[in-house]
Amino acid sequence: MCTLLCQITSKKLRPKRNGWKVMKKLKTLLTTTFKGFSGKKFNPRRYLEMADIELEHDREGVHYRLADRVDIVALLAIERDVYNGDIPWTFSHFEHEIVKNDEAFFIVAEISGSVIGFIGTRINHHGQDAHITNLAVFKAFQGQQIASTLIEQLIVLMSALGKNEMTLEVRRDNTKAQGLYRRQGFVTDKLLPEYYEDGADAIWMIKKLKK
Repeated sequence: MCTLLCQITSKKLRPKRNGWKVMKKLKTLLTTTFKGFSGKKFNPRRYLEMADIELEHDREGVHYRLADRVDIVALLAIERDVYNGDIPWTFSHFEHEIVKNDEAFFIVAEISGSVIGFIGTRINHHGQDAHITNLAVFKAFQGQQIASTLIEQLIVLMSALGKNEMTLEVRRDNTKAQGLYRRQGFVTDKLLPEYYEDGADAIWMIKKLKK
């Protein structure tokens, strides 16, 4: 399940001029760190705790880091906000992915110590793909490139790990989310009829990381 409600707000986070240089340095670091890991089981938590990925976007600062168990309450609050009171993923779901599943991890975005968005991923160690499980940002912070940056960091990380592609599914009627993913290079692969519990269709999207 991967759904994002995109709502544009007037406040914008303006990237620093050296933002792309930071991304380039990050990509170089990842490529060097993970050289030789191809085909081996890898626990992304170990790397992210060591490197502590951080990109600064404005004076307030947006910090991107690996999620921990203590963040789950904040993730549930974001879900309630984005899904109008519903929580598609329960505490147990998040706990399993963040704490117990070595093939999954979450990255959170925070401002002044408060988590305002997250993205979840599962890595296929026996194949060459990674799947985005969910992505959400508080409504008050949507439209400020936070979701885009979360996706971009995953793309850099998965490319460095030697993965061939990234996949996700999104509701067919969620055109704003589809637009976000297409801007990040994802394309529609196939339709999944009646994929969700309410009978709604899903679209399976893919981004090739290697040409």
